[in-house]
Amino acid sequence: MSTTTNQPPHSPRDASTGNTAAGATAATTTKPTGLRPSKLQWLVLLTVLGADVMDLLDSTIVNVAAPSIARDLHASSSQLQWVIAGYTLAMAVALITSGRMGDLYGHRRMFLIGIGAFTAFSALSSAAGDPQLLIAARALQGLSAAIMLPQGLTIIRSVFPPAQAGAAMGIFGPVMGLAATLGPIVGGALVQANLFGSQWRSVFWVNLPLGLLAFAFAWRVVPRGRERSHGIDAPGPTLDVAGMLLSGLGMLLLVYPLIQGREKNWPASMFAMMAASAPVFSLFWLQQRGRQRHGRTPLVTPSVFAKRAFSGGLVYGTFFFAGMGALFLVLMLHIQLALGYSSLHAGLTGLPFSLGAAIGAGLGGGLLAPRYGRKVLHGGGVMMAAGIGGVAWTVDAAGRSLTTWDLVPAYGVCGLGMGLLITTFFATVVSAVDDEETGTAGGVLNAVQQLANSLGVALFGTLYFDSLRAGHSSVSATSSTLWFAGALVVLCLPLGFLLPRFARTDLEAH
Repeated sequence: MSTTTNQPPHSPRDASTGNTAAGATAATTTKPTGLRPSKLQWLVLLTVLGADVMDLLDSTIVNVAAPSIARDLHASSSQLQWVIAGYTLAMAVALITSGRMGDLYGHRRMFLIGIGAFTAFSALSSAAGDPQLLIAARALQGLSAAIMLPQGLTIIRSVFPPAQAGAAMGIFGPVMGLAATLGPIVGGALVQANLFGSQWRSVFWVNLPLGLLAFAFAWRVVPRGRERSHGIDAPGPTLDVAGMLLSGLGMLLLVYPLIQGREKNWPASMFAMMAASAPVFSLFWLQQRGRQRHGRTPLVTPSVFAKRAFSGGLVYGTFFFAGMGALFLVLMLHIQLALGYSSLHAGLTGLPFSLGAAIGAGLGGGLLAPRYGRKVLHGGGVMMAAGIGGVAWTVDAAGRSLTTWDLVPAYGVCGLGMGLLITTFFATVVSAVDDEETGTAGGVLNAVQQLANSLGVALFGTLYFDSLRAGHSSVSATSSTLWFAGALVVLCLPLGFLLPRFARTDLEAH
C-alpha cells in the first residue's frame, strides 16, 4: 500500500515554475486573490487527485490479485514478490530525480508524460502473458508513477495561493482514504467477476479510463509554467544521472538477493551483493558531497542527513514501512492460497484496517497531533505493533477456521494505529529540516517509504515461503512471519524520541 500519495509532506522545490501559461487572463482565472477557489482551480485539483488515486489503487489491489496472478501465469513465489516489489523499487529509484526533472523540463510536461506512460504500462501489465513481462511492465509503471506524483503537489501549490492552499490540501486525506478503502474491494470484485475471462487482468483495466481522463483534463486545465532562463551567470539545476544510477544500484543490490536468494539456495554471491550495497551507498554519499562542493545541484542535499531527527526518522520509516509491507502481503497470501477466500472476500477482509486508518488519520492530523505532537506518533506505533501481534495471534489461534470477523478487532486496531502514526510522522520529520531542504527531505522520505515497502515484501515474503518450504503449515508460517513484522515496528518506538516533540506549523508559508 502506498501512503505517500495521500500525504503532502514537503514543499515543492520551486512553485514559481507553475505560473500560468499564456497571458494575464489565464493567470487571473487560475490564481485569483479571493478566498474562494475558481472552477478551473478545482478542475486542476481533481486532475491531480485522479493521478494520485491511480497510483494508490494500483498499490492496493495487486496484493489481492496476487494469488490469481500466480495461478494464471504459473509464477514462482519469487516472481510474485517481484510483481509487487518491482513497482515500489522502481518508484524509489526515480522519485527524487523526477522532482528535479520537473524543475528542469516543466512540471506540466512531466506530469503529462507520467500519466501517459502510467496508463500505457497499465495496459501492458494487463496483457502480460508471462511473469517476466508482467514484472517488467510493473517496474515501468513504478517509474511512470515516480515521474507523475511529485509534479502534482507543485502544480497545486502554483495554482492555489497560500490563503487557499490549506483547503485544497485538506481534500487529499479523505479522497485518498476512500481510495485506499475501496481499492482492495474493487480489486477483489474484479478478479472474482472474471470479466471476459480476464481473471486478474481487469485490476489493471481500472487505470485505463482514469488515465485517459486525467491526461485529457491535465492537457486542458493544468497551466503551463514559465520556463526558467538558464543564462551563463545564472545556471539552473542539472540532472544528476550519476547520483540516480548509484542510488538505484545500491537499492537493487539490497533488494535483489532478499527475493532471489531463497530460490537460488542462498549462494555466497547473494550475501556479497547485500554487503556491496553499503560501499555503493557510501560512494553515492561522497558523489553528492563532491557535486555540492563544485557548485552543481546534488540529487539530495547532504546537509539534511547531518540532522539527527531526520536521519532517525529515515530509520524509523524503514522499519515501519517494511513491517507494513509484510502485513498486507503475507495475510493476503494466507487467506487466499491456504484458506481459499475468494478475491472479493479477501478485499472485504481488509475493510476494518482501511476504516481504522481513515479514522486514525482524521484524528491524528486534525485533532491530536497539533496538541500532543510526538506522543501521537508513539501511541500510533504501540497500537500498530499490538495490532500486528493481535493478527498473528488470531491467525494462530483460529487455524484453518479463521473468519473475517475473527480478524476485525486486531486488524481495526492495526489500521487505527497506522492512521495516527502516518499523519504525524511525515509532518514531524520534515519539520526537523531547514526550509531550503524541505524539497530534498520530502523526496528522500518518499523514496525511503517505497524502498522499505520493497524490503518488507522481499524479506518477509522470503520468510513466509521459506517456512512453507521447510514443511510448516501456512497458519504457522503466517503467524511467525507476522510476529517478526510486529517486532520490527516495536523497534521504531525508541527511534521516535529522536524526532521533534512537535511539527513546525509554518512550513505551509514557505
